[in-house]
Amino acid sequence: MDIAESGWTDDRAFCDWLVKEVGVAAVPGSSFFHEPVHNLIRFHFAKRPETLEAAGRRLVGLRERAAQAPGRV
Repeated sequence: MDIAESGWTDDRAFCDWLVKEVGVAAVPGSSFFHEPVHNLIRFHFAKRPETLEAAGRRLVGLRERAAQAPGRV
């Protein structure tokens, strides 16, 4: 997922915020690149259906919430 349109420039800070404020974990994309890529995050979907459904409910409205978060930029 590209987090740039939400105004976040630090994928690690975004992932920290996501866990604390939304209750869903993601992996910073910068963990997978040698280049300075800080606008991508990854989700892991190998979970039980009920876990994925709960995560989906928590992620509703994520773009709007992320764009208003005080820790971005």
